[in-house]
Amino acid sequence: MNLKQSIMNKIILFLGTLGLFGLTTVASAQSSEQYFVSGGLAYKILSADDHTVEVAGGESCETYRGNLNIPATVTYNGETYDVVALGEMAFYGASLSGLTIPSSVVQIKEACFRGASGLTTISVSASVTNIEMWALAAKGLNSINVDENNPNYTSIDGILFSKDTSTLVECPRGKSGTITLPQNTRHIAPCAFCDCKSITGVSLPDGLSSIDFWAFTGSDRLNNIVIPSSVSYLGDNLFAGCSALTNLTIAEGNTHYYIDEKAIYSVGGDTLVSCHKSADTVILPSTLRVVSGFMFNSNVKYIYVPDEVTTIASNAFSYSSLECIVLPSYLERMDDYAFDYCTSLASVSMPLTLDTMGRACFELCTNLSSISIPNGLRTVPREAFMYCTALSHITWGDDVETIDSYAFGNCAMSSLQLPPSLKVVRYEAFWKGRKLNRVEFSAPIDTIEYGAFDEHRIGMLILKNTLPPVSVDDGYYGYGCLYGATVDSIVIPCGTLNAYLTDDYWGQFADKYGEDCGTDGIEEAAGSQQSAVSVYPNPTAGLVYVKTDGMPITDITIHNTMGVRVRPEQTTTGSSQMTLDLSTLPAGVYYMTVKSGEATTRHKVIKVK
Repeated sequence: MNLKQSIMNKIILFLGTLGLFGLTTVASAQSSEQYFVSGGLAYKILSADDHTVEVAGGESCETYRGNLNIPATVTYNGETYDVVALGEMAFYGASLSGLTIPSSVVQIKEACFRGASGLTTISVSASVTNIEMWALAAKGLNSINVDENNPNYTSIDGILFSKDTSTLVECPRGKSGTITLPQNTRHIAPCAFCDCKSITGVSLPDGLSSIDFWAFTGSDRLNNIVIPSSVSYLGDNLFAGCSALTNLTIAEGNTHYYIDEKAIYSVGGDTLVSCHKSADTVILPSTLRVVSGFMFNSNVKYIYVPDEVTTIASNAFSYSSLECIVLPSYLERMDDYAFDYCTSLASVSMPLTLDTMGRACFELCTNLSSISIPNGLRTVPREAFMYCTALSHITWGDDVETIDSYAFGNCAMSSLQLPPSLKVVRYEAFWKGRKLNRVEFSAPIDTIEYGAFDEHRIGMLILKNTLPPVSVDDGYYGYGCLYGATVDSIVIPCGTLNAYLTDDYWGQFADKYGEDCGTDGIEEAAGSQQSAVSVYPNPTAGLVYVKTDGMPITDITIHNTMGVRVRPEQTTTGSSQMTLDLSTLPAGVYYMTVKSGEATTRHKVIKVK
């Protein structure tokens, strides 16, 4: 997992405070033996052999209050463990008046104090040798103090730097006014000034060579910054959400970047790095090949992207107010989270040239109701459309072979007709929507992993495999591909019942199967005259209506897939419509023969519970 993926995962967890997601519980999806609670703190065992643990995050961290004294060792089940790390999001949401970190701690992980409040100072001991991104991002923190004997870090005016001061690692979120960096600063780390809500300006030194991605994201009072001529690398979205940034300039003599109408481009104009346009419609220049920089832009709603663009970079439009975009005709790739959390995005057209889509590209696009997967895209990636709660219609491309985990988690489809090219459905691919009533595979499928349709009640699952598809379990509890789903009936090809009944996994669904044998075994009726007959609703849970174009119905018979008549012949006296109650029949496929005058028609009827 790269740094941006890791950060986006943290952001999704932060959304728990908005009621969109629940924070991960201490032992969720993990073996309970890896975690324990002692003295009001949750711990994760890092190494049973080395007897090391970290302070863990989860729902319990929101209960951390007051003056917190973290012990150097902790005992569990008679074993003593060294506390060597503060884990990811370990203190998210905590309200702390004081904090003591023991000298046993050598690592403070990503977002460890993100969202914590009450602390004004954090002291870093000489033993801490690794501090990850966002690690010390507590609200209102004014100073990070580093022991002078620490080999890797130091602090200047309460700001965290590398030992040689060449890299600014993290600025406390409580800092205010204008920040002046030391003259020998050469690098600003990812997220170094993220969410510094009271900073209005940053004075960057000549000689600075790089500002990494998201460096100033969310610093919404920042209004003045000059990028020195020495800067040769700017990470994308470095000023995302800086809504007050009206005085952004690049010093004369910079040979790598230029600014045009509040947008930063690479020299040559092939890459858009950061955009701060306030118009609701933006037309991008034809020189572009790579687009990024609209993350958290709350003004732009419509964007024209020129056909020359081949790449939409990661997080290019994340959390923006984008409503509509026409993607370029020659687009080849969309990177991770490209349109993540674009809640106003109602439509998007993906070109046929697209062959690579990154993780969670359209996650949380809650206004997106339909999507067409282009030919050439072989994998619908992990979380691609997760939490697209209005997404009810999918048009599949010809080449889709894999649907990855959570790709369509919590979407709105009630029926799925999966493409014939499909070979693998990964675990939890259609997790949680609770709306799926019918799932049909158009061709044999190789593998369906555990919980693929978790939390759905499926009236009918239609498989085309003569041999059952491979069900991959979770490797721990033995959960199979239909774990978490309620399935009323499973339709399989004619003559394959024994193969399913004798399969180690599929055999447990013996009472669900119905074989699709076409009209084999159904006695032919005489007469060649044809009459238009409607049978509806289909599928049905009970009542079904039969109606002709006016020709009187003389009799109706119903057979199961084995050719056995399941209802006696019903005769009418001149009516052109009739109501049948099939509620007592088991769920499955049935064949109805309708005679009207000299005509006979046959209809496949699907009965669901």
